[in-house]
Amino acid sequence: MKLIKKIKTHLLQRNNPIAYARSIGVTIGERCKIQGIPNWGSEPWLISIGNHTEVSFECAFITHDGSTWVFRDEERYKNVLKFGKIKIGSDCFIGARSTILPGVSIGNKSIVAAGAVVSQNIPSGEVWGGVPAHFICKTEQFAERCLNNTPQYDIENYKVNFREEILNMLHDS
Repeated sequence: MKLIKKIKTHLLQRNNPIAYARSIGVTIGERCKIQGIPNWGSEPWLISIGNHTEVSFECAFITHDGSTWVFRDEERYKNVLKFGKIKIGSDCFIGARSTILPGVSIGNKSIVAAGAVVSQNIPSGEVWGGVPAHFICKTEQFAERCLNNTPQYDIENYKVNFREEILNMLHDS
């Protein structure tokens, strides 16, 4: 029975990652996307994600600080615990392999770069990246940069033959 349950859980994670996340207690809004299988940590019910937010692959959400284990054998620290909720706003993007640490809030319309380690709150409308994550620019500035750097392409062919059009775009640049 345990093997069957593990297989069902794995299939749910792969085939419907939002349903899986909700089943373990993550609060997720509407129109969200989850790529791959994030690590929701040991307290997934401490994580909330707003509407229209995308979580890229292999992100880690850490809701407690396990390093307290180092000194909990000492009488003075035997009852020390460190937990924190993680709150991600609406219209956000959390980049591949990023790590969100306990107690962090990420404001609406914010972007976390791939590989970032977020250890402090990110205000709304900002792009952060790095280890530790730091401010890079406003989301609006990043959007303008992307608009200005978008090459010419055939929109209709893009819809029908995505691969071909991407290769054509990259060949021309």
